[in-house]
Amino acid sequence: MINKQLIIKTEQTEWDFGNEILYKMCQQNFEHKRIDIIVGKVILIGRAYAAAIERRKNKTEENNNFYIDKVAPMIKNSKLDVFIGELKLETEVNEKNIADILKLHLYLTELIKEITEQNKRSFCSKYLHFHLPNLFFIYDTRAVKGIRLLKTKLPRKHKTELGANGIDKEYATFFYKCYEQKKLLEKEYSGMLSIRHFDNILMKVVEFRAEKSTRKYKYKT
Repeated sequence: MINKQLIIKTEQTEWDFGNEILYKMCQQNFEHKRIDIIVGKVILIGRAYAAAIERRKNKTEENNNFYIDKVAPMIKNSKLDVFIGELKLETEVNEKNIADILKLHLYLTELIKEITEQNKRSFCSKYLHFHLPNLFFIYDTRAVKGIRLLKTKLPRKHKTELGANGIDKEYATFFYKCYEQKKLLEKEYSGMLSIRHFDNILMKVVEFRAEKSTRKYKYKT
């Protein structure tokens, strides 16, 4: 399913320009001290990636007020900057920092859940990815389908770690599979892959499977 040609083909995509804007926005405004910056980052990342947190239970106010009066103050007064600051100098995912990465994801997920009453693990993975692009795999239905199609097996140690407290098991399972699959591809093709490049590969795997299913259906009919 994956070959050298696909690896090369997915190095760049038509989404790179838009993604680069979001990366620069978070790099240049890394902290969460100003309401307007927090509102901007949350809205732009959430809506660009179909994960807007305005979609919530018990909606009682307009979306603009929700972001300004609830989301931004909550994030500003949280410990998010402390936790992302501790990981800011990490350049790659490794066995030593995985626990802290997963704890940060859970922290933001639980924070957002307080005001949305929903589990926003997809938004949280994407929001954290743009702040720490070398550490957070992007979680959504397509990425989950892609890693599932690759049938990645988890080492026993990771299966054991999934029983630990302080993690979102669903995201952690996905994360470990991505981590192991990324290492396999890097070893097989003798080159490092960024997390963004790996996400591009997952999207292409899903696209290929959809095209294959369509061709099979047409043949049968």
